[in-house]
This record gives sequence, structure tokens and C-alpha cells, in this order.
Amino acid sequence: MKPSFCIVPYNSEDLEACLKLFHDTVHSVNSKDYNKEQLDAWAPEDLEKNKSRWQEHLEKGICFVAKLNSHLVGFADMTDSGHLHGLYVHKDFQGQGIASKLLDAIEKAAKKLGLKALSTEGSITAYPFFQKKGFIVDKKQEKELRGVLFINYVMHKTL
Repeated sequence: MKPSFCIVPYNSEDLEACLKLFHDTVHSVNSKDYNKEQLDAWAPEDLEKNKSRWQEHLEKGICFVAKLNSHLVGFADMTDSGHLHGLYVHKDFQGQGIASKLLDAIEKAAKKLGLKALSTEGSITAYPFFQKKGFIVDKKQEKELRGVLFINYVMHKTL
């Protein structure tokens, strides 16, 4: 029997768990598609330096977290204009439908806001998931972050 997850709105008490999950997920799940230099630029060890920026970002936008019992196992956030900024699931809970449930919550929130589409910049790793969920690639791009180049995909989905 699959464990039962719940999707709930982000609470400021979730910040530390979101930061840790972000770092750990990027460094484990995305390591098959990006090198160590890219992973370190994307999710630096010292996330404390950017803690206030993360807090403001998650509280200002629309963010949902996935919890198993009281443990955070995923989160997704988008701006009020429908840009899906992030969708991350704990490395030990991949392939269990959590990302789909988080995306469903984001899409419902977007529709409530009257948005007609979502956009995102999907990683090489996330590309197949987004494609399966109806996102269309606008372009493949090379993006620079902290002086390091990455390949990702600018994508959108009509709601």
C-alpha cells in the first residue's frame, strides 16, 4: 500500500525543511544530468546566506508542500503571474505521485487566479515529467547561474 501524502499550503515553519530538501534533491536526483560544478552553483552548500530571499520568495508567491505524516517530502511554488519557480520531491520519494499532486495544486491555484497558462524553466531531469503533464517546450536554453552554464528548457502549459 502506498503511503498517504497530503498537500497543504506552505507555512513559514516549513522553510528549513524546504531549503534542505531543495539542496539534497538537486545534489542527488539531478546529478545524473548535471556535473558537480553545476549542482554546487544551483544548490550551494550555504543556503543560509540566501535564507531571507528564499523566505520572501516562498511567502510572496503561491507555495504548496507535500507531507508524509509531519515530514516534508516535496514542495512547489509559483508566482502570481503563473511562473512555476520550483517543483522538488525528496530523493527517497521519487515516482510516487507527489510531483503530480503538487502540480495539480499549483494548477488549481492558477485557475482560481484566472491565469490561462503556466510557464517554467525545467531542468533536463524534470523535462520528461513536464512534457508528460502537457507542457510544451518554447526553447532549449543555456542559462548562467553564479558563473556556471546550464542547459534547461523554457516551457509553458495552457490551462
